[in-house]
Parts: sequence; structure tokens; C-alpha cells
Amino acid sequence: MSMGGDFYAITDGQLARLLDGELPYSRFFHGAGDEQPRECFSQIEHLWHELSQVLIAENACGANVTEEIPEMCGYSSSEDVARTAAMLEQLDAASIEQRCARADLEEMIPEILPAVQGLTAFYRRAADNGDAVLFHVT
Repeated sequence: MSMGGDFYAITDGQLARLLDGELPYSRFFHGAGDEQPRECFSQIEHLWHELSQVLIAENACGANVTEEIPEMCGYSSSEDVARTAAMLEQLDAASIEQRCARADLEEMIPEILPAVQGLTAFYRRAADNGDAVLFHVT
């Protein structure tokens, strides 16, 4: 298993301010500031590394990477999120199982399949709200 990783649905403006250092990331991620993410998806935090391997083509852990926010962060603008959501929705169990086999993760298929479903639903909600997504390793 890997370290934890959370997915946040945020506005494009919040994303830009986080990357510019104008929005304090620690307070923002913990809901201690004036602004908060719309949603934090953390149910699959223990599988983020495996999902990053299985869902690389969809940019599920971010279309871009930054070191501006301590720890590893991947992010996608709202435009990228809509594309990722549509791509994730096209995946079926057989294709996910094939990807798991290529990544030598066959034994994790029972965990990965529902994790992909949960992440797909999260991306769909973010896309429907016009949100960006930030993935943050914890």
C-alpha cells in the first residue's frame, strides 16, 4: 500500500491562487480558512498510487504536477476534469482488469474496481459543477 492521497474539487480560481501561493494550502485543505474545497474525496486514499498506474491515460491524478504545494500534487483545470470524467465513464471492468494485470496488480482488483467507480463518480460531480480537481499526497 501507499501513503494517503486525497482528491479535492475546487474552483479554477482557488486552484490558481493555491498555485500562486495566495491561498494558504494548509488552512484550505483542513477547512480552517474562509474558503474550503467543494468536496474532498478520500475514501480511496490508500490506493492512490495504484490508481495512478491504472488510470494514467485518463490523468486521474492530475493532468499537471506541481511542487508549489508541499508534498506531491497533481491538478486538472475544470476543462481537463470534464475530459477525465468522460474518459473514466468509458472504462469497463474488463479494461480495468487488463490494466491491473499489466501493472502487476491482479491481486488488488477487488479493491481497485470499486475505487475506480468511486473516483469516476467524484470526477462526474466535479465536472457537473465546473470544478477543477487537485490531488494531494498526504
